[in-house]
Amino acid sequence: KVVDRDMTETRMQSEWFSPFSLTDVIRLTSRFTVAQLLARDDFSRRYKANQPIAITELMYPLLQAYDSVAVEADVEFGGTDQRFNLLLGRELQAMIGQRPQHCFIMPLLVGTDGVQKMSKSLGNYIGFEDSPNDMYGKTMSLQDLQIIPYLEYLTDVPIDELNDIRVALAAESVNPMEIKKRLARELVSQFHDAEASRS
Repeated sequence: KVVDRDMTETRMQSEWFSPFSLTDVIRLTSRFTVAQLLARDDFSRRYKANQPIAITELMYPLLQAYDSVAVEADVEFGGTDQRFNLLLGRELQAMIGQRPQHCFIMPLLVGTDGVQKMSKSLGNYIGFEDSPNDMYGKTMSLQDLQIIPYLEYLTDVPIDELNDIRVALAAESVNPMEIKKRLARELVSQFHDAEASRS
């Protein structure tokens, strides 16, 4: 529903991590320092607050970086919470002689709870596979503050029109419910079809 399957390739991490040996782990970990890993915002905050950080948590960015090497990534997309990991992948690629990937870093969407980032595990998400009615209903449950980010990040509403909507909402010259209905129709149309968005 998001990418053309005929233009994509699916790779499993087991291809490169199943044969990964202790020697490979040591070789990978030797390329970075603890200080580099502690520079990551969340690690830095927790370290300064004397909160525990497991070794496995330090390994995660390294393993994600190795994914970029294994697939010889040209581009990697991720949320702002993945910035450090994406850049680490870029650095590791350069170290081993690959052309460093370009990183497209996207803002995170707040979930339907209006508080935390959208996440399936938190249950505050609108799923690609949701029925048209569920997708529409969940969208309508969003707080008004979420209308503009959702329109901006999830739809093809032109920038000029988006700016007009932003101004109208700020001036309270339009009912946010009407804009939310537009957003819900846009999402249902994208992931189902225009007919489903009208029913």
